[in-house]
Amino acid sequence: MQADPSRILAPRHVWSQHTLPITDLHCGFGGPMARVATASLDQTVKLWAISSGDLLLSVLFDVGITSVTMDLAEHHVFCGGSDGSIFQVDLCSWPGQREHSFRPEQNTGKVFRGHRNQVTCLSVSTDGSVLLSGSHDESVRLWDVKSKQSMRTVTLKGPVTNAAIVLAPPSMLNPEFRPSSPLPLFNKHLLGAEHGDEAQGGGLRLQLGLHLQGTEQTYLERLEQLQAALSGYVEKVGGVSPGCWRGLGGLGQSSLTHMPFSQQNMLGNQMLPVRVLELEEEVRNLRKINRDLFDFSTRIITRPSK
Repeated sequence: MQADPSRILAPRHVWSQHTLPITDLHCGFGGPMARVATASLDQTVKLWAISSGDLLLSVLFDVGITSVTMDLAEHHVFCGGSDGSIFQVDLCSWPGQREHSFRPEQNTGKVFRGHRNQVTCLSVSTDGSVLLSGSHDESVRLWDVKSKQSMRTVTLKGPVTNAAIVLAPPSMLNPEFRPSSPLPLFNKHLLGAEHGDEAQGGGLRLQLGLHLQGTEQTYLERLEQLQAALSGYVEKVGGVSPGCWRGLGGLGQSSLTHMPFSQQNMLGNQMLPVRVLELEEEVRNLRKINRDLFDFSTRIITRPSK
């Protein structure tokens, strides 16, 4: 189905009850009957119904919430706090109040503790028994949901911005599995195809901006196309010598407007070669700038780390 470009699409629902920026959202399964959980720095997590747009639940915490997720059965909502704590909200046993406050001292068995900085991402396994969390404390943790104990900690070299649990392919742990269509090895290339290097050994080439190729011309290609069109036009109508052009330099705009059309056309044809020379000089300058930028980025990328 193709949308009408002249038609402005309006949102089905607009949820604006949060008073501070929204940091994360999670959409459950169920299609039009699904529920959406939103987290915000206003220290609340809100649960919405997609079908009606109604607010189903609003939970207030003691800290700002930076991440949120739900298990596959949507029995629990897991909320990551800005202080590193993770809170578990039980939807099936929750009192029938639309707004409620979560007190850690009253829900000691519903808090995961271990991160030293804000929790940026959460993910639950398909069976709901394992919770994965990433944090700005440069670690990823796996938790046992039932006992709230950390089963494994992976330390990284920087803040974790996103992490998720995905299903492993059936052949991942099979040492005898061979793909039906094996991919060739990747090759590293500092220079692009415009500098003359070619992929060796049937490998795959990795280039920056490859997704943009074939969709939009670069400024150099547009200038070269314009230059070719002007050169072809000059060859058809005839050119003028540079000395003749210097003689025409003293003509003002008022003189041109009072000329007959035939003289203006001839004068325009005489100006074309000079314009072509200006475009050629601009192309050379742009190519030099492009090359300098490439050399500079190459030195930065290949600079040895201290």
